[in-house]
Amino acid sequence: MSRIPQLVMVFWPYLLSALVVLLWLALLWRRIDRKIEFLIVAFVACAVANMAIEFVCAYVVPLDIAGTPPPDIRNVRLRFLITAAVQAPVALVLAYYIAARTRVDRWQQP
Repeated sequence: MSRIPQLVMVFWPYLLSALVVLLWLALLWRRIDRKIEFLIVAFVACAVANMAIEFVCAYVVPLDIAGTPPPDIRNVRLRFLITAAVQAPVALVLAYYIAARTRVDRWQQP
């Protein structure tokens, strides 16, 4: 049971990207014209953005954020929550922007 949170923390950028892309695909199913293109582009863009945010947060958020020495698991969990709180809205907005650019628009068609 203790491995599940560790796996979630390790694969979080990919899980978040997949969930956000699938959410927007489900909500905008009829409006998105090129669905496969949206899936690939949005997943890769969100995953790269999430990894960049994780990289920046590794420098910005101190190792002893919970006030305990670094081997403490509370530090890891708190850093994960701070990083996830930044990643989630960025991924939602980025995937929506990509969905809006790949949707059927009568004004853009020749």
